[in-house]
Amino acid sequence: MKIGENTWDEYFLLRGAGVVQEPTCNPDPNIDVELQKAVEKKKAQMEADPLASIFGTDVDEDALRHSLVSSRDICRGKWERFNTIQEKVTPGVIAFRTLEGGVAQVVTTLGNYKRLLLCLLVIICAATATLSRHHISLRPPSTRKDHYVSTFGQLMANSMLLVSSFMYRQEEMNAMADGVQVNHFYLHQFWIAGFTLLTLISLYQLIRPPKDMEEGGSWGKALLTIPLYSFMCLSAGSQFIEQGYYHGISVYLGMMMELSTLFLSLALYIWIGMLLRQTKLAHLVFDVLRPWRMSPELMCFVVLAVAALPTAYTGASGIFVIAAGATIYNELVRAGARKQLALAATAMSGSMGVVLRPCLLVVIIAALNNSVTTDELFTSGLKLFGLSLFLFFVYSQFARTSPARIAPFSEAFPASVKRLLPLLPYVIMMGTVTVVFRDLLDTELNENYAPIILPVMLLAVLAYEKTSELFLHIFSVALVLLLGYSFYHMWEMKGLLDAGTIPHGTSAADMKDMLWELFWRNGILAACLVFRYLVKTPDMDPHYKPEPGVGEKLESSLRFATNETTGHIGALLMLMALSVSTGGIIERSGLLEMLPEHFPSVWVAMTLLVVTMVIIGMIMDPYGAVILVNATIAQVAFDNGIAPLHFWMITLVAFELGYLTPPVALNHLLTRHVVGDAEVESARLEHGSFFRRYEKYLLPIAVMLTSLLMVSYLPLMSDSLHHWLFQKIATGG
Repeated sequence: MKIGENTWDEYFLLRGAGVVQEPTCNPDPNIDVELQKAVEKKKAQMEADPLASIFGTDVDEDALRHSLVSSRDICRGKWERFNTIQEKVTPGVIAFRTLEGGVAQVVTTLGNYKRLLLCLLVIICAATATLSRHHISLRPPSTRKDHYVSTFGQLMANSMLLVSSFMYRQEEMNAMADGVQVNHFYLHQFWIAGFTLLTLISLYQLIRPPKDMEEGGSWGKALLTIPLYSFMCLSAGSQFIEQGYYHGISVYLGMMMELSTLFLSLALYIWIGMLLRQTKLAHLVFDVLRPWRMSPELMCFVVLAVAALPTAYTGASGIFVIAAGATIYNELVRAGARKQLALAATAMSGSMGVVLRPCLLVVIIAALNNSVTTDELFTSGLKLFGLSLFLFFVYSQFARTSPARIAPFSEAFPASVKRLLPLLPYVIMMGTVTVVFRDLLDTELNENYAPIILPVMLLAVLAYEKTSELFLHIFSVALVLLLGYSFYHMWEMKGLLDAGTIPHGTSAADMKDMLWELFWRNGILAACLVFRYLVKTPDMDPHYKPEPGVGEKLESSLRFATNETTGHIGALLMLMALSVSTGGIIERSGLLEMLPEHFPSVWVAMTLLVVTMVIIGMIMDPYGAVILVNATIAQVAFDNGIAPLHFWMITLVAFELGYLTPPVALNHLLTRHVVGDAEVESARLEHGSFFRRYEKYLLPIAVMLTSLLMVSYLPLMSDSLHHWLFQKIATGG
């Protein structure tokens, strides 16, 4: 639609070509004749009406004339619209209208079946994760005992899901027989078919174990290989059965369908992360940092600061760890970091950006309740991110084993700047995509559209990396034309601003802000173009080796990325779905209802709420935990004087802590997955202090726990600090 409006004047009218029928009304009626007919008709109606004498028998000819004139004007408008379409329509308009109408029809149809799309996505990806043994567990299966225990646990969980889906369908059939309206009943068939497929896969795998499994092992350790979703399913399902709520798991699974758009976005974020892994971006960023020869602790600090942004743009669900964790770990070890420190930083790289724009977890919080907005959450989140990063710097410096060091500025800065040049093509490619969406489609790269725009960016980058520089030249030419169009648009805006002709719906301040935003954006992109083509890029030593699972060509890269995405979607969405069911058990148990509505003081309330949310964050996936917290704990906090924005920021920091704290410690599990079991085991220390032996856990916990305590309690001591950290953003009504 936006392309059509920018290409043809009045495209909104022109798109009706072939659809809008020729009007049948008369655009030039004789008003006097029509008025006489209307008067005679009105009198005839009044004569036939026995009650007409009560309300009067006079005919209001002025009102009738006014009605006839209005009808004539409406008719003329219809003819004018029809004639405009007939005069301006061209074969090009008709062809584009056909394409645009087809896209609109597809989008509308898919939008009506988002729940079905999410259901199919969960089933297909879960089946893929099961076949490839990709589900998340505390340790991967390596022996024959591990295989039997892990597979049997999955078989029991999948069978329980199948029985629950059958029972839920029967309950809804009984409800419909009683006259109760049931929505989306057709989904039951898909869930039953999907869980049947998962059960059959698990049964087949139990009967036919892999031939490469080692002998030996212990039954105790084998229990740790059962996927986390199976543990959650079996524990929640058994509790529901004990309560006589046999279809409880399926009921709470349906709750996830209510947020189908957000979970479909999560799937796109996972694909974004896997596409990022296929690029050289992470290596090139480390090339920029390498000339500074920073001490390991300082390098970890910088890496966490840099990694926070892509973490936020990949959904803050550990996907960035999967995408770039291996590179981060290897580069930190290369920089001299202790393996325990490198593992700690790698795990933290996937959680520090949870409070930054456009993190999907924050979007879900804003979607679930009206007490906070995404702008407020992201504004406060940026301040809390700075606090957490500063705390990491402090703790890491206390924990360092060698003096802090950094190369002289005069030596490191020129070398670092030179290493920025290989990044310019990436800025040009991604900048072109951003400008196309922003200027031509009026769509900004924010939390709403990031899942759509970022894949396009990374596909463009992969096309440049895996094929030839021709793509770069094409994008550069396109960017030059787009910047020219943008500067012309800026000149028009400045003219309107100088003349005081402010468009309706905006203000002079808004126009000035937009002009400065466009000025800096266009200036930076233009400078990148100039430096890319006028400054010779130095030869860089490709010290890194191709990683396993990274394709050399575009087709293989897309195939590897999509295959990995499928497995990770299945593993994460099953974990999230059963996490919601686990939250349902907690909710139905009444434990949270035992919390008093009003505590003796806000300090007592804060303490109990913080402890509760840390425990929830340690055992549940954050997306499922948000749903539980919003339904049960949030109102308790609000009733006890804790501001909504303050409460949700505490929740986010508690979830960051949960990402990194046993017994689940999801980001540590993902770090183990990408780094490798052998490498993680090689980091074990048999001697030394308790902190050194468990630094990979204790350092992140110390940072995030201190941050959580400061965020929770310090604002209660100072109103000014509370106002600064959790400032409400006024919106126009």
